[in-house]
Amino acid sequence: MAGLHEKKARIEDTPVKAQPKQVGSRLYDPYRAIGYITSNTAHSIQYRGQSAFITTGIGRSFHVYDAEKINLLFVGPHFTSDVVSVLSIGDETFVSTGGRVIVCRRGKQVGELEAVNRGEINHLMQFGDHLIAISEDNAVVIWNKTTRELFTELEFITESFQVTSVVHPSTYVNKVVIGSAQGTMQVWNIQTRKCLYEFKTFGSGVSCMAQSPVIDVLAVGLLDGRVLLHNVKQDRSVMQLSQEGRVTSVSFRTDDVPMMATANSEGDVALWDLNNKRLLHVMQGAHDSNIPAIDFINSQPLLVTSSSDNSIKEWIFDGQDSVPRLLRQRSGHFSAPQMIRYHGEKGFDIMSCGRDRTLRLFSVIKDSQSTEMSQGSLAREARMRNVKVNQLRLPPITQFASNQTMARNWDDVVTCHQGESCAYTWSTERKALGKYSLQSPDDSMIKAVAISACGNYGFLGMASGSIEMVNMQSGYSRRLFTGHTKMVTGIQTDSCNHQVYSTSLDGTLRIWDFATGVQLYCIDVRSTPSILAIHRESSLLACACDDAVVRVIDVESQRIVRRFAGHRNRITDLTFSNDGRWIVTGSLDSTIRTWDLPTGHMVDWFRVESVPVSLSFSPTGDFLATAHMDSVGIYLWANRAQFTEITLRQIDPQSINDRAADDSLVALPTSAGLATEGDQDAESMEIDAKDAGVYVAPEQLTENMVTLSSQPKSKWQTLLNLSTIKKRNAPERAPKAPEQAPFFLPTTEGLTPHFDLDADQKLDPDQNKPVERTKISTVSALSGLARALYRSQETMNSALVFEYLKELNPSAVDIEIRTLPVTDDLRAVKAFVMATTAQLASKRDFELVQAYLQVFLNVFADIIKENSAELEDLLNALGKECRKQWNTVDGLIRYSACMVDFMRTSR
Repeated sequence: MAGLHEKKARIEDTPVKAQPKQVGSRLYDPYRAIGYITSNTAHSIQYRGQSAFITTGIGRSFHVYDAEKINLLFVGPHFTSDVVSVLSIGDETFVSTGGRVIVCRRGKQVGELEAVNRGEINHLMQFGDHLIAISEDNAVVIWNKTTRELFTELEFITESFQVTSVVHPSTYVNKVVIGSAQGTMQVWNIQTRKCLYEFKTFGSGVSCMAQSPVIDVLAVGLLDGRVLLHNVKQDRSVMQLSQEGRVTSVSFRTDDVPMMATANSEGDVALWDLNNKRLLHVMQGAHDSNIPAIDFINSQPLLVTSSSDNSIKEWIFDGQDSVPRLLRQRSGHFSAPQMIRYHGEKGFDIMSCGRDRTLRLFSVIKDSQSTEMSQGSLAREARMRNVKVNQLRLPPITQFASNQTMARNWDDVVTCHQGESCAYTWSTERKALGKYSLQSPDDSMIKAVAISACGNYGFLGMASGSIEMVNMQSGYSRRLFTGHTKMVTGIQTDSCNHQVYSTSLDGTLRIWDFATGVQLYCIDVRSTPSILAIHRESSLLACACDDAVVRVIDVESQRIVRRFAGHRNRITDLTFSNDGRWIVTGSLDSTIRTWDLPTGHMVDWFRVESVPVSLSFSPTGDFLATAHMDSVGIYLWANRAQFTEITLRQIDPQSINDRAADDSLVALPTSAGLATEGDQDAESMEIDAKDAGVYVAPEQLTENMVTLSSQPKSKWQTLLNLSTIKKRNAPERAPKAPEQAPFFLPTTEGLTPHFDLDADQKLDPDQNKPVERTKISTVSALSGLARALYRSQETMNSALVFEYLKELNPSAVDIEIRTLPVTDDLRAVKAFVMATTAQLASKRDFELVQAYLQVFLNVFADIIKENSAELEDLLNALGKECRKQWNTVDGLIRYSACMVDFMRTSR
C-alpha cells in the first residue's frame, strides 16, 4: 500500500475564546431557483385581447406565463406559506396563502383582501365585481373586488353539506350553485343570503363544476368518475358520461366544435363528443400525476393542462380524428433531483437526474431552453400497451457523467441505473437517448461511470470490482481494469489520458495506467470511500468516506495531503471550486461547508432547512448549484468572492456542532431571486476581528516582500482592456448618407477657369490644426488625482495617490489619468512618475501600479517624448525600480515553481 499514515488531530486543553454567532453564509448569497413550473394548485387563465396568460402556483410563490410560447413573464413575491389557490383578473393576481388573500400586480404585492380568520382559502373564483372562495371551516366567503372588503359569508354544517365547489351559472343574476361532498347542490342568492333551491343527490360527491356553452346547463364532475350535464333550471340531467377515476376538472371547446374534456387524478384526460354522446379519445398518461385544472383557450383548438408533476402542456387539435398532439410544454422534475452537475465549460447548463426516471438539462441563462432528454416515443408505445408512460421509462439514474468535447460527433453522456447491468449513452446535441446500451462483461450491476477528458472513452464501474473502458464512438470495449475486490464507487481520469483513478468499498483508491490497464498504485484511505471528485488542473482527488471525513490525495506523490473532518452525518456530495482552492461538501446534517485547501481549515458553513443531496460548482466560479432532498428545484447561490472582497477566517467545526439544529437556518433561493426570509445585509455577516479572536494579517508582512493588492483581479484587467470593452459595448450607428457635391463648384479667377480644390480649407483655417492625443480640453478645476499628486509632493507620501485610485472603478481611473493637466509645466506628470517610483520602492500594490503605469504611458507617450530631456532623470529612476522589482517577483515565481515540482516528484 502506498501513501502516508494519517496524522491524528492534536487536541489541546487551552480554552478557546467563544466565536460569535455567524448569520448566514459569508461566501454565498441566495440567487434564484430553477426547475419550478407548477404545483398541485389549479392554474388560472386570463385574456388580454387575443393573448392568453397562465398563472400557476409554485410552492410559496406563483409564475405568470404567456400561452403562446409558455415563456415565463413574471414571478410573484415569496410568501410565508404555500400558495393554495390563484386567480388572475386584468392586471391583478389574487393569491390565497396562509389563510389570507394577497393582491399582486405584475409580480409585486400591492394589497390584501379583508381577513376572515377561517383557515385556508380555496377555489378562488370571479363573480362580477366580487370574489368567491371556499374556506377551510366549510363556508363560502365573498369579497368586493374593488374595495377589497368582505361582502358576505355563507356558513354550512359539515355533516350535512360539506362544500367542495362553487360555480356561477351564466345569466343568473346574484346566483351561485354550490356543490357538496354529500352529492347534493344548492342555489344561493348572495345578495339576500338565501338558499333558493336544493337539488336531489347524485349518489356520489361533487368534485368539480363548470358552465357549459349552453345556458342553464352545468357540467358536474363526481367522485365516482361520472360527468353529468345537468339542467339547473329544470333540475334534470340531459347527459351522463363516465370515466375512470375521480373527475378533477372539466372544460368545453368554444371554437364551434361540440367537445368536452375531463381530467382525473391519475393524469389522464378524456375527450367527449357531445353530439353523439360518446368517448372520442383518452389521453392516457397525459401527465404523471393529478391534474387539478384543464382549460380550452377561447375560440382556439388548444387545450392547456397543468399537473402536480411540475409541468404545463398545450395540446392542439389539428387532425381529422380529434386526437390532439402535444404542441409545447414546460416541465421540471416531479421528484427531487438526486444528482446535478454543470455541463460544458461556459456554465450555461446544469444536467440533473431524479427518482422520476428522467434526465434533464436546465439552462441557467434562459428557462425556456430547459428540456427533458428524450427516451423515445414512449407516449405512443404506452397507448399501444395500455400502460403509463412512466412505466416505460428507464430505471432511476444513480450516476451520470458528461463531457461536451465531442458532442457534435457522437454521444457525450453515459448513465448507470438502479438495479441495471447495462449503461446507456445520451446525446446532448439531439437531446435524446444515444445509440448504445453498454452491457457489463460479467453481468454485474453498474455502479459508477465516467468519461475521459477527451470525450472519446467511457468507463463503467461494476459491483464486482471491475472497470471497463469503452469507446464512445463505436460502443466497443477497449480495456478491462481488474484489482478491486468489492463494488466500485467512483471513477475519474486525468486531463492527458495517462491515468485512471477509482475508489471501491474495499477501502482503497487505485491508480491505473490508461494505456495498458495496469495498476500503478494502491492507496489505503482508512475508510470506505463513497464519492470521488477530481480537479484536473491541480491533480488533486477528493473522496468522501463513510466516517464523514473528506480526504484529499495528491496523485503526483500518491499521498493524503488534507483531511477535513467536522460533519455530524454522512456526506452526500462534494465538489471542487473552479480554481481548485475550495472543496464544498453537503451532508445529512443539513449543512453546506466550504474547506480551504491551502490552509486546511473550514472557512464557511451554513445550515439549510432541507438536506442537500448534490452540489456542483460553476466552471466560471459564479455560482454554487445545490439540490435538496424534498425539493424538485435546483438552487443557485452566488459566489460573493467574485464581486466583493471577502476576508476568510478559520471556523472551528466543533462550535457549529454544539448549536441547535434550527439555529442559523438559511432560506433557500426562490424563483424571484433573493429569499425574503433569512436574508442578511453584508454588514451583518462581517465579524469584528477583535470579537472573533482571529489574527488579521497586516497589509505588508515585511518590507522585503513584494506585496500584491487585495483588489479583485477584474479591476485592473478591465482597466487595461477598457478601450476594447467600450468599443464592443458601443451601440451600432445608423449608416450615414453620402455627402452631396455642391451644385456650383468653386473656381479660381483667371482667363482659364479651374476648380478650386482648396476652397474648404480656406474657409476653415483651423481645420488642419494638430489634434492632441489625449483629446482633453483645458479645464479650470483640478481633478481629484491632480490634487492628490500635489498633496503627495508636499507630504512626500505616495500612498495617498494610490489609496485614492483604489476607491475608483476602472472607468473613473481612466478618466482621472487622462484629465491630468499638462499646462502647469508638467508638474502633475512629474508627480505621477515620482509617486509611481516611490510606490514600487515600497513593494506594495505591485500589479495595480503596473496597470496604472501602462495607462499613463499610453496617454502621455507623445508628451513624454517631446519633453524627454526634462523628464529623463525621473524616467530613468522609474525604469530602474521597475526592473528591480520585477526581477524580485520573477525570482520568487521560479523558486516556488521549482519547490512545488520537487515536492511532487520526491518520494
